[in-house]
Amino acid sequence: MVEINKQEREIIANRCPGVHIVRTMKQRSKRHHYYCEEAKRAMRVLERLRRGEDAQNGGGQWS
Repeated sequence: MVEINKQEREIIANRCPGVHIVRTMKQRSKRHHYYCEEAKRAMRVLERLRRGEDAQNGGGQWS
């Protein structure tokens, strides 16, 4: 499992609908964290997001 932020979660969930993403502390405690499974496609999307290649392009589709 890889820790991700809310913006990364939204983009990964849109591009890879089958990837499991979990959130800790479901209550409104503001102590939650998001974790994503290490699926190849999700890791590819996350790597590009973190490198900044897709910072201006919130959408798009990759294989």
